[in-house]
Amino acid sequence: MNAVGTAPAAPSPTPATEPAAISRDMTGFDAGHIIDDDVFYDSTTMTAAEVAAFIDKANAGCQAGTDGTPCLADATFDTEERAATTACPGGYTAATGETAAAIISQVATSCDINPRVLLVLLHKEQGLLTASGARLTAHRYEAATGYACPDGQECDAEYAGFFRQVYGAASQFQSYRLDPHGFQVVAGETTQLAYSPNSLCGTGELTAANQATAGLYNYTPYLANSAAADGGDDCTSWGNWNFYGYFRALFGDPTPSTAD
Repeated sequence: MNAVGTAPAAPSPTPATEPAAISRDMTGFDAGHIIDDDVFYDSTTMTAAEVAAFIDKANAGCQAGTDGTPCLADATFDTEERAATTACPGGYTAATGETAAAIISQVATSCDINPRVLLVLLHKEQGLLTASGARLTAHRYEAATGYACPDGQECDAEYAGFFRQVYGAASQFQSYRLDPHGFQVVAGETTQLAYSPNSLCGTGELTAANQATAGLYNYTPYLANSAAADGGDDCTSWGNWNFYGYFRALFGDPTPSTAD
């Protein structure tokens, strides 16, 4: 029995759960060969059910954002009609209330892109596989893949939203493949790339080994500097470093052609 005048102790608050962090695996990283073409353009690596199961597992423990933004595993989106193009021969049939997994799977099939590439892109750009609670905001979906989002500028509103972002990125990667000499980084040709949007950080030399790697640098046109391996500095750009590290951690070696 409590002593007279003593209120019962308040129960301890239950700690909020959140998804487990994803640690990058940088084993074998080669800035000039981030992923094999045969891996990048293979749309058959996961079924729609497997994409959904993967998101459910990675997103387990997620709490909705403080602004009410739903977790990736729970979010649904209205999609839009897209006509077939050379970049995305499958086009897209509009629907209401589609899950993130359904969109990723259908875009991968339409545009002949590995769904694993799209999942990694979502995480390296906006952390969506594990974003939770205060870190989960509507903006993360609006700029989900970083498509049409130039450094230091607002994203183009025409391409805002989860579906437009995923479809736009997949289509863009195929555009790089279809017009390989129409962009800055060309497979097999040596070029200078900046280490950072800050011009004072200088440039480094890159020779992309294949089209998929060239496409990643055309999409995110910065090299990771030597400081990246030691935690980075003010001139470190993480985009393609993170892509390799997250892909390898989640799905295994993205460059099996180089394995002994």
